[in-house]
Amino acid sequence: MKSFTIQYDSDSLEEYLLLHDINKDTNNILIQIFTSQNNTIFIQQLQKELLFNIPNAKIIGATTCGEISNDGAVKDTTILSFTIFEKTQIQTVIKENIITSFDTGKEIMSELQDSNKQDNLKLIISFTDGLVSNGEEYLNGITSINSDVIIAGGMAGDNAKFEETFVFNEDTILNAGAVAVGFYSDDLKVHTDYNFNWETVGKQHIVDKSYKNRVYKIGGMTTVDFCKYYLGDKIADLLPAIGIEFPLVIKNNGINQARAVLTKHDDGSLSFAGNIQEGSIVQFGHGDVQMIINKGLSNISTLFDYPSEAIFIFSCMARHALLKDDVNFEILPYRQIAPIAGFFTYGEFYHNISASQNNLLNQSMTLLSISEDDKLLEHIDPNIFNSNQISNDTLSLYRTQALSILIERTTKELYELNANLEKRVEQEIEKNYENEKMIQVMQTQAQLGEMIEMILHQWRQPLSAISTVVSSAQLYQEMGTLSDDMIEKTFANITQYVDHINVTINDFRDLFSTNTKFSNITMEKLINKSLTIVGPSLKKNNIELVKEFYEDSTISIPISLIMQVIINIIKNAIDVINENNISNPKIIIKSYVKKNRAVIRIFDNGGGIPKDILPMIFDKKFTTKGDTHGTGLGLDMSKNIIEQKLGGKLTANNYQDGAVFNIKIPIAN
Repeated sequence: MKSFTIQYDSDSLEEYLLLHDINKDTNNILIQIFTSQNNTIFIQQLQKELLFNIPNAKIIGATTCGEISNDGAVKDTTILSFTIFEKTQIQTVIKENIITSFDTGKEIMSELQDSNKQDNLKLIISFTDGLVSNGEEYLNGITSINSDVIIAGGMAGDNAKFEETFVFNEDTILNAGAVAVGFYSDDLKVHTDYNFNWETVGKQHIVDKSYKNRVYKIGGMTTVDFCKYYLGDKIADLLPAIGIEFPLVIKNNGINQARAVLTKHDDGSLSFAGNIQEGSIVQFGHGDVQMIINKGLSNISTLFDYPSEAIFIFSCMARHALLKDDVNFEILPYRQIAPIAGFFTYGEFYHNISASQNNLLNQSMTLLSISEDDKLLEHIDPNIFNSNQISNDTLSLYRTQALSILIERTTKELYELNANLEKRVEQEIEKNYENEKMIQVMQTQAQLGEMIEMILHQWRQPLSAISTVVSSAQLYQEMGTLSDDMIEKTFANITQYVDHINVTINDFRDLFSTNTKFSNITMEKLINKSLTIVGPSLKKNNIELVKEFYEDSTISIPISLIMQVIINIIKNAIDVINENNISNPKIIIKSYVKKNRAVIRIFDNGGGIPKDILPMIFDKKFTTKGDTHGTGLGLDMSKNIIEQKLGGKLTANNYQDGAVFNIKIPIAN
């Protein structure tokens, strides 16, 4: 196997071919063309010239955003890479995008597998156009047929103009499609690697809406507005050209992958070189110069363990834009191992050999090393890792390195600060939760105290009356005047008072019942049961109670829950009336059924709710009450019962000289 790379010059091409013994009879030769000349006339002329000199040549090529040769990164040129094989058969195929990129990938893989009847398709180098094709879907189509064949290559460029790109083979040129060459061999040794090292910057964001590689919304904003917010209006206006330098980074197949912008749409969405799934977590990326160079040197040292007769490099144009001339720190050392060729792309194809995974990368440099020989590199130039051989003026590089380190470490510190803050927030929430539980316990205890006081007040009168009746009967007995009629009347009075106590006990039992099942009850009975509990407080405070039942229908509701709400609202009204020293205090309760809803309205003449606090009265953190009247959680709990547990509605507003609370609950069938 032999490999040669030259910078194309029509005047010297024949001389070069003659020098390397390449002629019309040469077979099994692959020519890869990487050109900045983004026009079909030039490409057609080059195809004809090459085939005239080497009729049996197989050609694949792409337009670029910069070319790679043994001289390193070059621009505005055309690089020709010649590889002559001894033990490997090659076959090219080119397909236009007719339906989807996925289908194009399937068709290319199917045709390459059928082109050679031997089951030894080892490698594919493929280029797609850079603007129409979805590189990830294309690779998915290839994988759907065969996931074991190694894929290398990338997406064509057009010098960052983002207007039109081309791929081609011996006789066809496409601006929407893919070209590929298959390598059939049992002896070909293949090694792949990649270098990413683009650091994530800033907070994580969730993709709200996307379809394949088109992203519509991120963080509640259109994707263009999202870029404007974080990168500035001027940067966003320069999309898509500038977008490849500020990619979105996602994790895919266990590795960080960048997604570069390819197209800006009128609806504010952006299309990227690869898919970004809806719900994905993304961050902006920033090139870390020091890590890029260090990882590149590490990749070179790894190559010493593999035989290598040709190295092909497909690197993202953003790396060139970031490093400028110093991109050669990453590229040139490879020429110490084998001839190099390649181009700067709009997306790179990488095959993880150990995992049999094809990945579309951005912002990466991918590497393909091939050899038909088993021989490893014997001599290592000691200067291969010495970056000073490339550039003596490294001040600009050091500045970029310093900025990269500053961003990386500041971002790391912000992450740590954010993690600590989240932990502290969780701790405070836990404390607040415990405090709230304690407040609820205290409120429950206070309510129990009030309930016990009401029970005692309810029972005091009948117990006192029973005591009086019994004392009178004893007195009449001592005087010898106790008659049968008097005994019967005494027992009747005691029974009446005991019945009253039993009713009170049942009403209190219903109030404190944990049974929240729906039970049948009339509206009047429901309200009267509630008034049994709170009635003594009304009498004690000389508050007039008016009841208006417009329709005494039977309804099916959780009795205990509704009683809690009614009692809570009436108790609040009593507190307000007392605090405002209302003369002739009054509470009115109206009830009716309307549109399958039970409606209970509770009016008071306590002066109304101040307008500035009316919107907040159902907030559990808000209260106008002091220590003598609880914590202010009652109305919040009442609203939760009506709206969350029963699916109803609890509202409040001012009416005439007071407030009115409106309870509306659906009636179960």
